[in-house]
Amino acid sequence: ISFEVLNFTIQISNEKLAVALYKLSNKERDVILLRYFQSMSDQEIAELYHVSRSAINSRRDRGLKKLQKLLNERK
Repeated sequence: ISFEVLNFTIQISNEKLAVALYKLSNKERDVILLRYFQSMSDQEIAELYHVSRSAINSRRDRGLKKLQKLLNERK
């Protein structure tokens, strides 16, 4: 499954992870994808989105908590 984030196409091969990422808000998902799959810093992401570094940090933390909960759910 691939995600479009800004000018990046990010491929996620793990289907369970991709489905969980899809369930996050766009803001949370974009930050997580750029941080962990494009190796960008919070400051770099903040500059791209014209927001503070703390806003990016909050989005990432909130998204990671939701992601962890989604990945731990049993189906």
